[in-house]
Amino acid sequence: MDILSSVAWVKRGAAKATPIKFMPDEEELNSMIDKSGDHDDDDDEQKTKDVEMDVEKDDENGNPDDEDNVIIPGVGPIGMYASNRDDPLLEIKDDGEDSDAEDFLIRPDDNLIVAAHIEDDTSSLEVYVYNDKEGYLYVHHDILMLNMPLCLTWFDYDINDGNTGNYVAVGSMEGMIELFDVDLVDQMEPLYTFGKKPKKKKSKKSSKKTNSKSGEGHDAAVLDLSWNKLVRQIIASSSADATVALWDLSQMKMALHLDKIHEKQIQSICWHPTEPQNLLSGSADKTVCLVDCRDANNKSSQHRWTFDSDIERVTWNIFDSNQYLASTENGYVYAMDIRQTTVPVFSLSAHDSAVTGLCLSPTVPGFLVTASFDETVKIWDIENGGVTFIAERQFQTGQINTCIANPDYPFTFAIGGQSKGLQIWDCTENANVRSRFGTRAKFEMVEVVEETASAKPVVSAFPTTSPNVTSAVLKAQRKKSSKKNK
Repeated sequence: MDILSSVAWVKRGAAKATPIKFMPDEEELNSMIDKSGDHDDDDDEQKTKDVEMDVEKDDENGNPDDEDNVIIPGVGPIGMYASNRDDPLLEIKDDGEDSDAEDFLIRPDDNLIVAAHIEDDTSSLEVYVYNDKEGYLYVHHDILMLNMPLCLTWFDYDINDGNTGNYVAVGSMEGMIELFDVDLVDQMEPLYTFGKKPKKKKSKKSSKKTNSKSGEGHDAAVLDLSWNKLVRQIIASSSADATVALWDLSQMKMALHLDKIHEKQIQSICWHPTEPQNLLSGSADKTVCLVDCRDANNKSSQHRWTFDSDIERVTWNIFDSNQYLASTENGYVYAMDIRQTTVPVFSLSAHDSAVTGLCLSPTVPGFLVTASFDETVKIWDIENGGVTFIAERQFQTGQINTCIANPDYPFTFAIGGQSKGLQIWDCTENANVRSRFGTRAKFEMVEVVEETASAKPVVSAFPTTSPNVTSAVLKAQRKKSSKKNK
C-alpha cells in the first residue's frame, strides 16, 4: 500500500523564508519517551551488557575505526578529511552544503504542498516546495505520524496569538485531529490534538463494562476538514460516526457537536464563501445538508437534498453564492440552487467511477475540474449554466483520491492516488484550455508545447483539503487489506 490520501496547498508568502528547526530540550525529550510507552527494564539491562561485551571485543582485536588512515595494499595510506575543503589534493572543494542551504530556504514565489502519505504500516506528512515558474518540486521535510492521516486542511490562524501563521490540521483513521506547524522542521509530535483515542475494551473475564467511545470529539475516522476563512479560529470536521464537530482554535476545545444532520458517514464538508454560519455537508446516506450553525440541531435550520448515490464531494460556486456542486459515487456531478429543493441547474455524467476530486475555480468563471477512481482528470466549462467538455488526462496513479487547485495559479493541480506519489499538472499545456479560459483569467497564461492525445503524460517522479478520503477510498483500502490478510 502506497497511498496519498489527501493534499493541501500553502499559498505564496504564508511560509517563513527560513523554516525553524525543532530542538527539544531534555524535559521535552523525556516527555516524548514517556508517551511512546513503557519499557522493560530487564531487556534494557541485557542490551547494555551486550553492547559492553562488543566494545571489549573490539578493544582486544583492535578497532579499525580508531585509525586515522585507511591502508590499502599496494596503494599506501589514504588520508580521511572531515571536509573536502581540508583535502589538498581536491581541486573542487564543494561539499554540496551551499545547495542544501539554498533548498532549505523558501522563496516568496514558492508554494508549499502538504501531502498525507500512507505506506504499508507507516504514515507521514510530506512537505513539498513547488515553483511553477522555475519548474522545481522537491520534498523539503517530512513528519512521521503515529496515526493514519485521511484528510488535511491548511489554515493561517496562529494558535499562539491569533495572528497569521502556517499550520495544517490532520484528520486520522483513529478519530483524532492533530495540528502541526508547517514551518517547523524535525517536529516529533503534533502541537495539539483534538479528541481522544478510544480506550481498549477489557477482557471478557472482567465484570466491569467499559465505554469504547472517546471523550470530546469523534468516535470513528475523520473523513474531512474545512477551515472557516471568515471566522479564522473555527475548523469543522466530519466523521464516519455521522457527526460534525466545530473546533475553536482560540480556546482549543470543541465549540459545537452536530449529530442530527445525517444518518451515515459524512464524507465532505465546505463552509459558505460569504456567509460564515452556513456549512454544507455530503453523506453516504445520499443527501446533502445545508445547516445554519447558530441553531444547527434545529431541523428548521437545515435544508436537505436527496440524490441517487453516495455523496463524495461538495463545493460552493464563489461566482454564485446560491449554487453548490456535489459529486457522487456513481460518477455524476450535480449543480444545485439552494433556493430550490429538487431540480438541479445541471446534471453531468462526468466519470465511470466515483468522483473524488471536485474543484471549481474561485478566480476563473466556469472553470470546473473533476477527478475520479477511473484514473482520469477532466476539465469542463460550466459558465452560464451550460456544460462543455474541454480536456481530459489520464494519470498512472491508480485510483485518484484527491485533486486540489493551486490557490495562486488555478490552472495547476496537485493530484494524489493509490501509487506513484504526488503528481503536478499544469493544464495550460492543453491548447483547448488556453483558448477557452485564457480571456477569463486575471493573469497572463504562459504558452507551452501543446500536448497530444498519444503523448505519454509527463508527471513528477518524486515519491511521496479541500481534502478527502471518501467512502469509495475507504472501501478500496479495506478490500486491499482483506486480501493481504488472507
